[in-house]
Formats: sequence, structure tokens, C-alpha cells
Amino acid sequence: MTRLPMSCRVVLALCCLLALAGCVDQEKQKALADLQTTQGALASANRELATTRATLETTQKERDGLRQEVKKLRGQNEAQRGQVDKLTAEKQAADNQLQQLKNQVEQLTTDAQTSKGLVDQLKKQLVTAETAAKETEGLKAKLAALEKDVAQKDAQIKSLQDKMAELQKKPETPAKPAEKPAEKPPTKPTP
Repeated sequence: MTRLPMSCRVVLALCCLLALAGCVDQEKQKALADLQTTQGALASANRELATTRATLETTQKERDGLRQEVKKLRGQNEAQRGQVDKLTAEKQAADNQLQQLKNQVEQLTTDAQTSKGLVDQLKKQLVTAETAAKETEGLKAKLAALEKDVAQKDAQIKSLQDKMAELQKKPETPAKPAEKPAEKPPTKPTP
């Protein structure tokens, strides 16, 4: 910034030296014309300088605003990083929990398959037990029939024994010999 006014001073000093030296009017006029051109250039440079200063001030204000915005964004970024870290930790915990649930599902599936096998086994045992119960009922019916038959046979035997005892008590008569009914041998119950 100090260069421009310094160059203006040098140009002015040169112009003044030429005027003092007693230059010819033509050279004087040329020097004045050069001076005016230089002054115009100087005015133009001053305008550019003012524009540049205004631009610089605007840029500095924008830079300061951007610095504030960057500072604010850094704070937000830090907060978001904290949230990301928290969410990452929560996601990891959720992944771990999901893996545990998958393991439990696999275990429950295995348990369900084992239970199904046990249910199938129990169904077979139930069918076997029902068949055995039916056979037992049939055997009970046969046993009841055999017990009834044995009771009838016992009744017949008792009846025959009573008749034999009566016959033995009667005096013997020489008349006709009494016919003895043929005794049936007792039958063994069939299983």
C-alpha cells in the first residue's frame, strides 16, 4: 500500500525537477501531459486500491464469518461424532443381542426337534400302551370267563361230591346197582 503513494511522489518529484530545470515549453507540456496521465493512472490506481481495500475488507469479514461458521461446524461435528460413537456402541450392543437371539432360536429349534422326537416316541408308546390295554381287557375277559368256568366246575364238583357223600350214607341195597354218572376230569384253564 505504501508503494503506490511512494511511486506517485517519485513521479511528482521528476515532474517538478523538469519544470525547475527550465525545460522547453514543449517538453514542459509533454511533462505536464505525462503528469496528467500519471495522475489519471494514479487516480485509477487509487480507485482500484479503494476497490481492492473494500474487497479485502469484505473478504476479511467473510473470512471471519467463515471462521465462526467453521468453529460452529467443528462443534457440531464433535457433537455428531459423539452421537455416531454412541450409535455405533448401541448398534454393536444390538448386534450382540441379535446374535444371542439367533443362538436362542437355534437352541429352541433344536429343543423343538428333540421334543418332536420325544412326542413321536411317546405317541408310539401310547399306541403300544393302548394296544396292551386292549389286550389286557381281552385277557381280563378271558380270565373272567375262565373264572366263571372254574366256578361252574367247582359247583359241579361240589354237587358230585355231595351226591357221592349221600350215596355213601345210604344203605346198600342188593337191588340194582346205581349207575354212577361219569365224572369229567377237571379242565385246566387256558391262558
